[in-house]
Amino acid sequence: MIRKNVAVLLLASGALANSAAHADAAEDQATFQAIFSGWTHAFNEKRFPEVCDLFSPALVADYQGAQKKDYSSICNGFKKIFAEQGVVYHNDFRIHQVYRANDLAAVRITWYLDVRKDGSPEPAVQEEGLDVFQRQEDGKWKIVNFIAYPVLTKK
Repeated sequence: MIRKNVAVLLLASGALANSAAHADAAEDQATFQAIFSGWTHAFNEKRFPEVCDLFSPALVADYQGAQKKDYSSICNGFKKIFAEQGVVYHNDFRIHQVYRANDLAAVRITWYLDVRKDGSPEPAVQEEGLDVFQRQEDGKWKIVNFIAYPVLTKK
């Protein structure tokens, strides 16, 4: 009888742990979906300096083929491209996985960027990336490190 009760307790605790892990994963997915959605809207509407809020002041960023960037260089880049006249940017994304442990999270993501200059489409850009987030003292998640690289796409 004791073995049967222990087996039932082990099965129940395993089911609860699996259910809690699934709930946490769904919550993490929703959290980062909302974070990236908010940022994407700010980017598409050229809202500077709001687009910089996603990044930690301690940011280290590596993009294939470019020099290592930090918070200042990323924000200055946004400021520069948003000042371009006759250029419309439209960013979209797809989250593939979210891995979170305590106050750190890694998000595997694909970015899709369409650019129109003076009404004419430029070649589309697809980028694969891994963003590392850290929860800040105020509770907000900010990117502290990312790596990204372009994918050749056909138009």
